Amino acid sequence: MELAEILQSVLVPSCLLLILIGVVIGNVFGCIPGLNGPIAVALILPVTFSLDIIPSMCLIMGIYMGSVTGGLVSAILLKIPGTAASVATTFDGYPMTLQGRATEALSIGAFASVFGGIFSAIFLMLLAPLLAQMAVGFGPWEYFGTALLSLSLVCSMMSGKRLKAFIAMTIGVLLTMVGMSPVDGVAARYTLGISSLESGFELVVVIIGIFALPEVLHSLGGIAEKAVPSKVEKRWFYVPSRSSIKKNLGVMLQGSVLGTAIGILPGMGGGAAGLISYEQAKRTSKTPEKFGTGFDAGLYSCESANNATTGGALVPMLALGVPGDTVTAIIMGAIALQGITPGPLLSMQQPVIFKTIIFIVFVANIFMFLFQITTIRFMAKIISIPKYLLFPIVCVFCAIGAISINNSIFDLMYLMFFAIVGYVLEKNGYPLSPFVLAFVLGSIVEENLRRSIIYYSDFAGCMSQVSIGTLFVILAVLAPIVLTALDIRKEKKKAGV
Repeated sequence: MELAEILQSVLVPSCLLLILIGVVIGNVFGCIPGLNGPIAVALILPVTFSLDIIPSMCLIMGIYMGSVTGGLVSAILLKIPGTAASVATTFDGYPMTLQGRATEALSIGAFASVFGGIFSAIFLMLLAPLLAQMAVGFGPWEYFGTALLSLSLVCSMMSGKRLKAFIAMTIGVLLTMVGMSPVDGVAARYTLGISSLESGFELVVVIIGIFALPEVLHSLGGIAEKAVPSKVEKRWFYVPSRSSIKKNLGVMLQGSVLGTAIGILPGMGGGAAGLISYEQAKRTSKTPEKFGTGFDAGLYSCESANNATTGGALVPMLALGVPGDTVTAIIMGAIALQGITPGPLLSMQQPVIFKTIIFIVFVANIFMFLFQITTIRFMAKIISIPKYLLFPIVCVFCAIGAISINNSIFDLMYLMFFAIVGYVLEKNGYPLSPFVLAFVLGSIVEENLRRSIIYYSDFAGCMSQVSIGTLFVILAVLAPIVLTALDIRKEKKKAGV
């Protein structure tokens, strides 16, 4: 019965069209350097207000899957990653282009992408319900520990920028405290006497301000530049040969497993997954010297891994209510705007919606592949769109998106404020991912900590509980300490050599 209901809700012309539109938008934003998936999803959020949960998820998941894959186009043709997930794609993709094998490289990237995406979607389908069942018994202390550990891991994984990541995270958490206090709702905090701030900052406005506008400001210096990609052979379909797929099946499986596992860890993302998978494939290869020279195995490994992170990142979001990366943090906000709370109760109380979202991920991956193999040569031309035409359109969408939420000019004013905050943070090397995840999880951290302290009398009483929440809090404290110690040890070894 559930299966029939899921198929009837997704396999209808309107929802399939929304998935296709999402894939197209995601590919365009992914393949143009300076734009990315978070910007695309943030800009489309105001549109989802008028849609039901299933159509809005169709549109957003299409953008999510399409944006990760779109980055391979500019990475292969220009040696410029369209997104952070496509950094490793340049290592062998661009050399293949220089050898006159651009079409082959693009087809390999498209196939490896759908392979990794489908693999992670299957993993999502199997693991998310199990995690959700385990998490049903979670209380406020366990939710606090889970959210705190997620934020700690996001910052701890950023080697070289760990302190700056924690500072950005702290700013994000503090900004969630603007407005009425949770639990009791008796005090207006940090409002500076402005009544419009009593309801706090809108998530959509913050995300648009932090991600979209700073990219425009960063690119002003090169706004007149026009990219000229290599020519792509004209074909109806771009699919790698059967022998190539068979030869690299093991590499794709390895990349998909690594990508899915890395995607589950908050803050790691497709960029880290692609690089780790690439190095692992090189380490286990019989011909490691070929990597970086236009070797197809290198392309298969990184593209399968970076797309596998999509399903992996959705696992903690759907099962625990904790986003796995920046895009899933925005998606989590989009689901919340529909009046639905992601987490273990979603699978228990609304199993059809839970399973439908997973099914949408499958369909979005298939649409993404079909779109890629039929339109690669057209996508290659999109790269050459002048930025002086593109960025003003992005700015207009930012302004419209901010105002449309509450029909308030005040929202537009603090959109400018967050654009400046995002620009200053990024210009000074402060990563934005911890900021966004902290803004999404900040209210969860504060509310559940306060509830826990009320229930157990004080923080010491909370820590004395033998529970997974206590374990997560301890791990959240130890993670940055241990990883920093390991980095110091590694630096000392290098200095000794």
